[in-house]
Amino acid sequence: MIESPTEHRFSRSSVLIIIVITIASLLPFITKAFNVDEPLFLWIAQQIQINPLDFYGFKVNWYGTEADMSSINKNPPLVSYYIAFVTSLFGWKETVIHAFFIIPAVALSVGIYFLARSFCSSPCLAAILAIFNPVFLVSSTSVMTDITMVAFYVWAIFLWREGLKNEKAAYLFISAIFIALSSLTKYFGLTLIPLLLIFTLAERRKFDSKICFLFIPILLFAGYEWLSYNLYNHSIFSDVATYALEYKSKYNFGILDQTLIGLAFTGGCLLGLNFFLPILYHRNFFLVATALLILLVYVLSSIESIGGFKLYDKIKFLDYTTEVRWGLVFQIALFALCGLHILILAISDLIRNKDASALLLFFWVFGTFIFYCYLNWTTSARNILPILPAASILVIRRINFYLKEPQTFFRSQFLYPLLPAAFISFLVAYADASWANSQRSAAQTINKKFADHKSDVMFQGHWGFQYYMESLGYKPIDFKKAPEGSIMIIPTNNTNLKQPNMSTFMQIDKVQKQTLSLLSLSGWYSSLRGPLPFAVGMTLPEDYIVYSFASASPHFDLGNIFFSQKKFKDAISHYKEAVKIKPEYAAAHNNLGNALVQEGKIKEAIIHYRKALSISPDLIGARKNLELAIRVYGEAGESK
Repeated sequence: MIESPTEHRFSRSSVLIIIVITIASLLPFITKAFNVDEPLFLWIAQQIQINPLDFYGFKVNWYGTEADMSSINKNPPLVSYYIAFVTSLFGWKETVIHAFFIIPAVALSVGIYFLARSFCSSPCLAAILAIFNPVFLVSSTSVMTDITMVAFYVWAIFLWREGLKNEKAAYLFISAIFIALSSLTKYFGLTLIPLLLIFTLAERRKFDSKICFLFIPILLFAGYEWLSYNLYNHSIFSDVATYALEYKSKYNFGILDQTLIGLAFTGGCLLGLNFFLPILYHRNFFLVATALLILLVYVLSSIESIGGFKLYDKIKFLDYTTEVRWGLVFQIALFALCGLHILILAISDLIRNKDASALLLFFWVFGTFIFYCYLNWTTSARNILPILPAASILVIRRINFYLKEPQTFFRSQFLYPLLPAAFISFLVAYADASWANSQRSAAQTINKKFADHKSDVMFQGHWGFQYYMESLGYKPIDFKKAPEGSIMIIPTNNTNLKQPNMSTFMQIDKVQKQTLSLLSLSGWYSSLRGPLPFAVGMTLPEDYIVYSFASASPHFDLGNIFFSQKKFKDAISHYKEAVKIKPEYAAAHNNLGNALVQEGKIKEAIIHYRKALSISPDLIGARKNLELAIRVYGEAGESK
């Protein structure tokens, strides 16, 4: 049995080490662009600066049409109040906001240290291990709710345990306030109430009047619900539950799919913890783990899909042909086993210790797992973050048990698993930042092309791309209204998109941005976009297709009509007028070339094909037309 960890001495140097490691790990990402749902929190912060008591009192186009923010946002507004306060003092630059979000990240890592002091004998290692996990670094480089919520969550548990242990009502009161703050940051914070209730009953083995402190966050949250209902005429918390149920019914995946995806996300997001496996178990464990991995790979290779994603895809390489996507199957199996290991740690710790602390860790891990696996609208890395503190503590408790050296602060053998854990975590965080930055870069590139014609440009897509496009003065398309511009920009990797009617729109250009090419984070923010939080493999560039509304140039339209009627001279006349009005009109140059070819003017057609390709190198039709024209004209070899 482990020597009582409550005797572990507080160390200022340990806290300083944790703070330095946290800050040093996050500073490289301080210029990261805003992405995914971050614009929602930023826009709410802007509204709070205008009217602090009407935080959702505005409309936004987030799902393809304008709607009230109170019906779109699925989180309480506390983080937005924090952003509003920071930006009112220091401005809206990414570096400023990210710098201030290092504070809740430090609060979380230090909070894990303080909490771990009463659970295990190496609390500093528990905190460092938590930092070097993909879910910690990626979440800490975001300005969404997750890190702040979990920071309040951890400190609430620490203060509650200290209050019970030392019979200090002040600690319990502050803990209750932290529970409320966690809940007003993200609704998941409410799970602290049943968690601490179970812990208290197990610790005291009877009803204790101190449980009444748990009514404080209930009353405070009820007050928030009352306020939001009176402001917006509906319960925002109830809307969240309804939203989850609607999505669950829409994407009705089986229990097996949900469980495997939940395990795979758990294992991938907490991958850093699993590098400690060689320290935690005997050799026989790895024989069993290898057998399970082979078995799971075999099972996955025999099923067609998981969570709506096909595990079969015809691949040809040299003389070898297979239909199984072995790379994806292997990564799902490996991550699922890593996730299963986290659950096994919680079970074995409860069996071994049989006390209130072990019960707390068990319900913390399993309660969170059940929530994001079977109750939430999707499984995402953001949902898995709350498990991280408990899982890190469980790893150290297992080390204490296995090595039977409870007073060990740090051993050299701990360095070997920490190094790959840090490397993988930084790689995933860099991939996420690369993706976010590509959307900001795309908006800037588009602005360079169309800065003088903003009123003519409309765009689809949301997330960071929408934030930066709107900040540059462009408007998102409202699907319920007629298009207001002549140019439409559509990203290929985004949400709530509608392909344009190709009878009225045509592609004239493409903006392309490359992200980290060896790591895909397609499923990180939602399992509806991928069965893994991240996966090794080649990733496609981010494409932003530029379409032109046909009626933007009447001459172009008339040219198309005359061409279809085989009146090529009239078509040439109107196409020339179109490129005269809009010299960078790639489609018009291409069609002009086609009409000139029909009139036997091959050399002049080649000029316009080349002009079309200089404007839009990805215009495949123009390239094929150019090659054909050169062959006809007898200039083979000049097509490059």
